[in-house]
Amino acid sequence: MKHRQTFRKSRLAEWGFKLSVFSAHIIVFTVLLHRYAGQSTAVSLNLLQIGFIGGFFAFILSVMAVFQIWNKLLSGFGKSVAGVVISLLVLIWPLSLLPVYFVTPQIYDVSTSLVSPPEFKALTKFREFGSNPVNFIEREPFDPDVVSVRILSPGQDAFDLARQLVLKRKWEVISLKPAGKNSTDATIEAVDRSVILAAPDDIVIRIRSKGGQSILDMRSAARYGSYDLGRNQKRIQDFLDDYINQSDKAKRVEDGEPLFLPTRKNTRE
Repeated sequence: MKHRQTFRKSRLAEWGFKLSVFSAHIIVFTVLLHRYAGQSTAVSLNLLQIGFIGGFFAFILSVMAVFQIWNKLLSGFGKSVAGVVISLLVLIWPLSLLPVYFVTPQIYDVSTSLVSPPEFKALTKFREFGSNPVNFIEREPFDPDVVSVRILSPGQDAFDLARQLVLKRKWEVISLKPAGKNSTDATIEAVDRSVILAAPDDIVIRIRSKGGQSILDMRSAARYGSYDLGRNQKRIQDFLDDYINQSDKAKRVEDGEPLFLPTRKNTRE
């Protein structure tokens, strides 16, 4: 009778595979619970961090298992390869963001006006424990495209176009306040969400009118996390570009220019 040769199992392969599956479950269920079951964003971000760390260690264990199995002729090669593949699937999300991480400023709150940034008012009720502060943090300007926009038309016309562009983007509108008797400022407050996790970013657009001219300022801020990977900067750039393309009376305020141009008065010679 022939005896079947048996090989000792690789414990590294077992643990690498189990940890990779566990990490993948954390990532998938965290995204699903946050998007569809109302799980807190702060809790979800912490769980994602745990899942990514688990995926990293699962990858290390699984790669070590491959070499161990090859050198010591152990069983478990299939699980070690599966551990490598699953852990890479877990890590592909954060790894894809690394190029952006190294080229964008480490901020989470962007405004076209650093002297008088638009304020969040209606959106403050959504700020909970663990979220970023509502007040804008002063810093140096870093992007010449993220500046105020001057519109040579009355405030209501400027406000109507801004509202159309907000609705076009399907942002969740929280507040629409046209200018009234007690205020020359019109504001739009809205929420945009990230594609995968649906993490919220808060947006406020302010239109200030004077003498037939209007100044549009915009602020976009991540509600959670200390780094937005350039998301808010790009959102403002795209919105302002779209606004200027839609209106032949809109133009970015250049460095050194006053916000409102001086009005010409008729003088008698």
